[in-house]
Amino acid sequence: MIRLLTFIILFFFGSQFLLAQNEKLQLNISISGGNQQKLKGVTVKSSQNAVITDENGIATLVLSEGKHHIKITHSNYQEKEFDVNLNSSKTLNFQLQPIDKLEEIVIFSKEGKGLTTKTIIDRKAMEHLQPSSFTDLMELLPGGLAKTPSLSVNNRPLLRENRGALANEPGKYDTSSLGVQFMIDGNVINSNADMQVSLDNGQFGYSPEARETATTGVDMRTISTNDIEKVEIIRGIPSASYGDLTSGVIKIERKIGESPLQARFKADGFSKQYYVGKGFKINENWQISAGADFLDSKADPTDDFENYQRMTASIRSKKKGNLWSNPLEWRSNIDFSSNIDSKKNDPDNGAPEIDKYKQTRTRISFTNNFVYSLNKASFFDKIILKTAIRQGFEKIDQTKLVQLSGPRSFSLATEQGENVGVFPALRYISEFSTEGKPLDITALLQTTGTRNTFGINHQYEAGLDWRYSKNNGRGLVYDMNSPYAASFINSRPRAFNDIPASNLIAAFLGDQMSYAVDQHKFTLYTGLRFSKQMGIDNSYAISKKVFVEPRLNLQYSLPHVMINNAPLKTDVTLGYGQFYKQPTLLMLYPNREFWDYTQLNYYHNDAQYRYVNFMTYVQNVENKNLEAAKSIKKEIRLDLSYKNHNFFFTYFKEDMTNGFRPMRHTVLHTYKQYDASQVDLSQWNNGPSLADTPYTDRKTNAEYMVTENGSATIKNGIEFGYTSPRFKAINTRFTLSGAYFKTQLRNSVPVVERPSASIGSDGFPYYGIYQNDDGYVNSNMNYNLFIDTYLPSLDLTISASFQGSVFDHQRKDQRIAAPISYYGIDGIVHPFTEADKTDTYKQWLVRNVSVTDNMPRDYTFTIAGNLKITKSIYKNIKTSMFVTRIFNYSAPYTFNNVTVYRKGANTPYFGMELNYNFLNK
Repeated sequence: MIRLLTFIILFFFGSQFLLAQNEKLQLNISISGGNQQKLKGVTVKSSQNAVITDENGIATLVLSEGKHHIKITHSNYQEKEFDVNLNSSKTLNFQLQPIDKLEEIVIFSKEGKGLTTKTIIDRKAMEHLQPSSFTDLMELLPGGLAKTPSLSVNNRPLLRENRGALANEPGKYDTSSLGVQFMIDGNVINSNADMQVSLDNGQFGYSPEARETATTGVDMRTISTNDIEKVEIIRGIPSASYGDLTSGVIKIERKIGESPLQARFKADGFSKQYYVGKGFKINENWQISAGADFLDSKADPTDDFENYQRMTASIRSKKKGNLWSNPLEWRSNIDFSSNIDSKKNDPDNGAPEIDKYKQTRTRISFTNNFVYSLNKASFFDKIILKTAIRQGFEKIDQTKLVQLSGPRSFSLATEQGENVGVFPALRYISEFSTEGKPLDITALLQTTGTRNTFGINHQYEAGLDWRYSKNNGRGLVYDMNSPYAASFINSRPRAFNDIPASNLIAAFLGDQMSYAVDQHKFTLYTGLRFSKQMGIDNSYAISKKVFVEPRLNLQYSLPHVMINNAPLKTDVTLGYGQFYKQPTLLMLYPNREFWDYTQLNYYHNDAQYRYVNFMTYVQNVENKNLEAAKSIKKEIRLDLSYKNHNFFFTYFKEDMTNGFRPMRHTVLHTYKQYDASQVDLSQWNNGPSLADTPYTDRKTNAEYMVTENGSATIKNGIEFGYTSPRFKAINTRFTLSGAYFKTQLRNSVPVVERPSASIGSDGFPYYGIYQNDDGYVNSNMNYNLFIDTYLPSLDLTISASFQGSVFDHQRKDQRIAAPISYYGIDGIVHPFTEADKTDTYKQWLVRNVSVTDNMPRDYTFTIAGNLKITKSIYKNIKTSMFVTRIFNYSAPYTFNNVTVYRKGANTPYFGMELNYNFLNK
């Protein structure tokens, strides 16, 4: 073994010595531009060294004998690559071609080729898309399709997911959208203090519920796109500086800089939008931009009684200066936004005109971001501090006419025990509201640096991230003498400002290492993030845990393969990451549940002899064992590039088995049932003498909901895309993107259900515990062929897209009909046996699972055509129009051996917009 090691060492160092003795040869490269002028400042790089051309356009490389790969780059010219066999000194001449400006115009989104899988959408693409809100931009993601705006409901963000029939169903699988982190100008939009839930979310056919965002995260319709410069949607594994997320990151950068006064007007069948903005140059180092917009939308153009309005305004400043002789950049923003949802009854429909719903969300934010650059020789060459304060003023106002069919009674108790209730009027108007004042304060301190050790280039980062959320609102507000519902299960008024704050602190560090061996380049990012909830009561399990999130990305850039004097570039990227999303304040501190059992209801024609007695139970529904939702993401990506032909192919898998979910629980309640016929009026003293009134003891199992880690969301699939160069003859580019998504949604812990069977006067007494709830397996493949043509002589852009689904399959898990156990009338869990299947009562615990319950729906091919045109007039005016689904076709599909023809499922949607730039003459 010693001899072998000695031989290897001698061979290695001997080879290096011999190589060092090889004759060094000169390669002189002369570079000129399009008109034969010599180009200065061109970078000429080989595997051994790199030089820059002098004033005569000459670069001299000193290389060893053999084959070398040479790369020539300049910011204004197309890059050039070639291989050369060097056996003697020689001189080569090259003429670089200017970059085709038309090639730089990207009207569709483009995919990033770095370590992280992401989609980049610039201003040009947004202008051509003509969005009403941020929701419209999601069409540009792989697998995204154009949709008619639905601005009267919550627009939740979904990445790499097919929810199928659960597209807008709240509750069980909201963690995916809650785990999408939005950032505007580098600052996090924190929604952990969102507690805006309606007291009566079933009003107007569950219209309030469709607008709630407390468990779904950021509502995309509230984000205007008018001032956005660039969007990055990270679907892969972001660096360790990003946290409190599961699905991805959406980074929004708004424009700052001198610009003429701009105005935009957009109108379509559902909304009208107005915008005005301008950029100011105070001096060479200070620029300010300001903008404001207003959107007015209706759910139905013919319905004036349901609409959504958005008003936003912002002032953004960027100032450069020096601090202690080092550059300092200061960015400061002031933002205002107001979003109003409203709905009321149409009196022509015969419904009570009194019923109304209005939700107002107003937010004011102040952000200050500082970037301080130090000497490049310092270990940390940059210090970044980002701070933000956001104050919200949110209110849900509801008015409801309550008409009782007969005498009813209500309890006013706020604590558990027996109490005397009241008899309200048979007809009254109930006014109730939810008032929130969410306060979010965030601060991020980050340091970065670069080092080169042993030929490895390090770009490292470290930092602290603090996020504070508190709701100081009045909470649930209503008059208990005129409750919103005539039910024995009612909530009670509750103030949000009594709820503790969320205090999440995190530390992170990461290092991106790059190493090249000849033409082989390796880039590795490794990072760790540590986060902890501070200030939470020790009775919560989450208070004792530190969450560790490792992140890893590896990219291998293969040697370029020369084909017809042009390089074929190939990159292979792998990623792995763990992510945690912390529960929100509403999940940690939900409102208590109340049950009011009537023990004696004595109603007399004489009001002084009316009496009602209740037994009120109060249940704390806090889950002290609630954990942060954990997501594990893995992916592999292939990128190919040749002569402006770009192709990518990504396989991903994301597992989240402990998402947040409301789970049903039961509790045994006992109360008395007095015999009202035995009330003795002669013993009346502000009520009957209950001690002398006979009664029977009653038992019942009551149910309530607790937020648990009970949902599994498993996502895997393939994303792909191809972008052609812009063909000069027709100035046209072709872009094909698409995705195959497979999403599995199911419960990860047993569920509790009560059969709907009605047996006896007290209802069905048992609750079954079942292995599975309704589970869903949705898979689809979407495609989007985008063709855009730009005619610079006419300043005209025309694009057409052909998009749809190759297939869309929606299947359900096989439900197990029988329970594994059940809650008895004694409140104790009992195993479910074979004998129970024939019991008079317990047999009904076996769920009725029909044939169609587990029958899949296999939708087939669809295609739709969309058209967009943008034209500039006199350089100041730009007009655009679009038609979505100018034609569409949906192939028939078969369900339960019946062929289903889909006709008229998608109607055309069109609109126009006008942009005006007030240029100085």
